[in-house]
Amino acid sequence: MAQDWKDFPVPAEAGDGYKWEIQEDPSDDFNYSFEATNALTTFGDKWTNFYHNGWDGPGTTYWQYNHVAVDGNDLVINASRNPSISKMGVPGVNAGCITSTNRVLYPVFVEASISVADIVLASDVWLLSPDDTQEIDIIECYGGADHGNAYFAEFIHLSHHSFIRNPFTDYQPRDKNSWWKRSGVNSWGEYCWNDGDRKYVRVGVNWISPFHFEYFVDGELQRVLYDKAFATKVGDTWYYTYPSMTDGQLDFEGGYQKANQHSTSSTYSFESLKAASNVSQVSVIDPYNYQGGNGFTKEQDIIINVESQDWHVEAGRTPSDADLLNDAKNKMKVDWIRVYKPVVDTHVKETKKNSLRVFPNPVENTLYVERELSDDFNYLQILSMSGSVLYNQSVKNNDTTYRVDVSFLSPGVYIVNLEGSIRATQVFVKS
Repeated sequence: MAQDWKDFPVPAEAGDGYKWEIQEDPSDDFNYSFEATNALTTFGDKWTNFYHNGWDGPGTTYWQYNHVAVDGNDLVINASRNPSISKMGVPGVNAGCITSTNRVLYPVFVEASISVADIVLASDVWLLSPDDTQEIDIIECYGGADHGNAYFAEFIHLSHHSFIRNPFTDYQPRDKNSWWKRSGVNSWGEYCWNDGDRKYVRVGVNWISPFHFEYFVDGELQRVLYDKAFATKVGDTWYYTYPSMTDGQLDFEGGYQKANQHSTSSTYSFESLKAASNVSQVSVIDPYNYQGGNGFTKEQDIIINVESQDWHVEAGRTPSDADLLNDAKNKMKVDWIRVYKPVVDTHVKETKKNSLRVFPNPVENTLYVERELSDDFNYLQILSMSGSVLYNQSVKNNDTTYRVDVSFLSPGVYIVNLEGSIRATQVFVKS
């Protein structure tokens, strides 16, 4: 399976003392065949041909089982006309949507090779928690430049959503830099269609911790969200910015969420991003505290789909019948998707065993980790006994005791690590 991406090393860092390990179950090269069917079906032992619950799509979208196929090389998501005007009073769009049968949880790197549809619809690869409250978008791209969509066709949206379901409330970063543009690409749909010789763009997310996301395009780091600040590469310059609020509401200017500039650099600097975060008062992950201050902690399904979103339809940006009949352009294709977890590289870092005190042990819900102040640490991690990282959280180095919610763990034996210039480790039992 890995032959499809053998020439593309994982662009993200696994972390000092760690290496990347492929997760076979959610990864797929789509080098098999699956014929479109009118029934809800599991295919490739990895996907179902519909959304992860009974909802049939946003805006004027009608997700259909039979708009999903695998042609021996690619996943193929189709779009066509639905004459119903039951959504928004205008004819709708049939489209395909698939959901993974395996979920992912931080720390994890997810990357897909995608050829977006050259049509005024969104081509999406995203992560979504089963309760629909936490979403990380790997790619959201409005491909075709026709019907008033020339502006949005230039960008790939690198974003995420924090939701409250009832009453429905949605936050996503809306700063101008969340819309990523590549010099020389005026329409991602036209770029990917490429006169029928399809091109692909690789987009990946390194979900490092509940408050730390990295976005990569074609193997290059382009955007980072950390705690209370953004870092975005624009041209050859990195901009470190942070949001602000007035009377409990995010500030906007020029139609975009306001991003206050802290500093710039010619190469990415996590230290500069942390400095911007330290002066900020507003989270970039969940500023309205919809997740109770916990950040993004929930397992997430992988979803791939095409859709017609309501805000585009309201502005008249919707495909024509001719667009939807054009089989060359009305398809989103995915060559592969790969998922990696960081695991301990036992040959790299000095390890101080038994230099931590953990209590209570066994533990039911809350674990306390006590450390020696003389050591220098940046992250606290929980690992399975096989070395897979199950939890990863940045820590303040001047604290001597850390409180960790381990209620999400199944009963068993686990390892807790403090990571920095060295690794300190201890074993505990989850009862």
